[in-house]
Amino acid sequence: MTAVSKGGGSAPRVPAQGGSPEGRTEGNRRTSDTNLRLWHRNRAWWGSGVGFGAKLRYYGDMTASYVRAVRGRPRIVRYLDRPFAYDTMTTPLALQSCPREVGTDVLGNLRPGFRLRSVLDVGGHLGQFAVTLRHFAPGAEIDVFEPNGRILPHLEANTTALRGVRIWPYALGAHGAEEMFVDPDRSSTGSLIAGLVDCPGTPRRIPVRGIGDPSSVTGRQEYDLVRVAAAGAELDVLKCMAGMTVHYLYVELAGPRGIFPHSELLVLVRRQFGDFRIVFQGAADRLTPYVPLMLEFAGTPR
Repeated sequence: MTAVSKGGGSAPRVPAQGGSPEGRTEGNRRTSDTNLRLWHRNRAWWGSGVGFGAKLRYYGDMTASYVRAVRGRPRIVRYLDRPFAYDTMTTPLALQSCPREVGTDVLGNLRPGFRLRSVLDVGGHLGQFAVTLRHFAPGAEIDVFEPNGRILPHLEANTTALRGVRIWPYALGAHGAEEMFVDPDRSSTGSLIAGLVDCPGTPRRIPVRGIGDPSSVTGRQEYDLVRVAAAGAELDVLKCMAGMTVHYLYVELAGPRGIFPHSELLVLVRRQFGDFRIVFQGAADRLTPYVPLMLEFAGTPR
């Protein structure tokens, strides 16, 4: 840019400095945050219970997957020795955190000798939790609820070869949800609450089918583990489970951006499922969007 002086001439051109100091600081912070997340994902990947050879091969599998995607081929990455379909380019990177989350944070905090047989996965997304869980606990039967019709084909493709995994295309809510909100450019990102959709523009509304009682379709009233990843709607989801028996609850609890106080959720959980102990909790601060929390209930078999 050329600045105009009072005398009408042109001032000397000044080399670009990359924007204002505040802008450069914000850009540096975002770059640092991105690098930190990549570091955390790789550290979680190498610290997981996946075999060394599978860990090493995955980097080649990711690279091959990205090359195919750039060429317009289907977005599929080989994950835990099986093809995994996705639509968002960051998914293969995000998958690196799943074995540590499932194998250590969840399964590693069950009572010694506790056998995981039945699992309810609410907010199944692309199936990353279900696929990873079956890798570590091949005998578990899993009911997966995912209302987002735009990603159901991916979820079904990723779990179709897993016996004992059932997909239910419903939103759980005490009031029967009729729509959800998604990022127009990333269909795998969505929430029943528009303000909790992480997208640069306006979230898109899509219709969903809602039910108020999961057992009305699954036929189950008891689960060894319930996992809830409802992007801010976890309180309403848990209200649908009144009368059910739950031994462990793993919930991605909305942080300060959530629409309900955390105390309300904990009071509801105690009233519905009984006394509990916190056996795992992820790091949390005001900038953390979701905090993983795992509870063990008093009636859990020893």
